[in-house]
Amino acid sequence: MSSRSMFSKLIIHQYNFGGLCCLPFIYIDIPMTETKTTKSRVGRPVNAKPEFQRENILRAALAEFSHNGFAGASVRTIAQEAGVAHGLIRHYFQSKDELFRSAADYLFGQIQESLLKSAKLDSSSDPVQQLQFQIRSFVHLSAKLPYMAAFLMQAGLNGGEHFSYVIEKYVKPLQELSLAPFREAVAQGLMVDFEPDFLFLITTHAATAPFANSPVKNAVLGDYSADAAKIDRYADTLISILLHGCLKRKD
Repeated sequence: MSSRSMFSKLIIHQYNFGGLCCLPFIYIDIPMTETKTTKSRVGRPVNAKPEFQRENILRAALAEFSHNGFAGASVRTIAQEAGVAHGLIRHYFQSKDELFRSAADYLFGQIQESLLKSAKLDSSSDPVQQLQFQIRSFVHLSAKLPYMAAFLMQAGLNGGEHFSYVIEKYVKPLQELSLAPFREAVAQGLMVDFEPDFLFLITTHAATAPFANSPVKNAVLGDYSADAAKIDRYADTLISILLHGCLKRKD
């Protein structure tokens, strides 16, 4: 497969609820950065722009880890999808473990940077408005990074040190960052005081679901992954449902 192409992965997980079998689909589209490759000795860079090679490898690794988890992921497949020689992976990453952690850093580093940037852009002192801005930003981020949910899910299914790495380094700090406005709103008497972690779980799952389950979304609503206006309308709906139920009613 050419490194110019967009490759897709289809993940199928089966669940049973009272004998009813459900098959939610997670479809991952990861565009690859264009690179020009030439023959070279295995284990050495194969083009003049190694930053593109490394990014392509990380994108391919995200797709493979999201599809098969750490244990089932194939470094050879990652090299093939990235359009590089198999030995070149070792040039950038000393082990499969390092590749996984670097892929996690690449993914969640973007999330962290985006949310921190959103927090700086929102100059409002109203914590409810901050929450609205934050939810909207996360919805757009989920549309941009649809493989985020699958990557986390596979890491969770495998458990162990790789899951702990993602949770401790990224998920928990992002959880604290995202819940700060909610806690302030409760302190100001603007919102109902309930378990804040519930809000975090509901918000993150609702924000990622339409983009992680692309085949279902596309069949029901059409493909609007690149339609910023429609993504905004989805964010508006989510904000209305989540936050309006949390606001304290005035007597």
